[in-house]
Amino acid sequence: MQNEQQESSSSLTEATSSLQSIINQILSNNTLKQVIQIPKLLQSLIALSLYKIGTHIGLQLNQQRLEVRHQSRLCLWNIQRYGDEQVQSELVNVEYGKMMSITFSTAQGIGEEQNQQIYTGLYHIYWFLGSLHQGRTYQPYIQPLPLLARRTEEQIEEEGANEEMEAQMNNNGYDVDVKYEADDAKAVTLNHFIHSN
Repeated sequence: MQNEQQESSSSLTEATSSLQSIINQILSNNTLKQVIQIPKLLQSLIALSLYKIGTHIGLQLNQQRLEVRHQSRLCLWNIQRYGDEQVQSELVNVEYGKMMSITFSTAQGIGEEQNQQIYTGLYHIYWFLGSLHQGRTYQPYIQPLPLLARRTEEQIEEEGANEEMEAQMNNNGYDVDVKYEADDAKAVTLNHFIHSN
């Protein structure tokens, strides 16, 4: 058992280091296109973002798993943030909306760490859907992509995240920012109803 944990611990440390390297490459000038050409990268990052959610072995191993999930989500966020329209489409195809919904829906509990995960998940939904609905005015510029926004909203709905957002809006927890971000995320998911009427 201890050898298993030691192997897992070193593997998780190695994974975290590799993810940090990917983030650095994404943030380097003009290398995002090359990074996302890595076969199955987006699918792998989605899988790592959800790596062993809800499985608890030991404090150190749990912390390392949390870090792998965090670094994977950070990679995806930066890919979305700096990606062009084609990248946005690829993210929707690998169900980025579903992954974001799962991340904040499974961050239940109390305390700063859980509130930060919830806040970050809601924040990413808000900005992703906002850029799909309205386009993006920083480089790379993107036009509004209403069909991709709709597919993302469907992914969010399929995960039951709309109900979770409402629960967070009524949250009496420790972090007021979570309530505000839940309100913003809920508003942007309802955006298509407003524009379609």
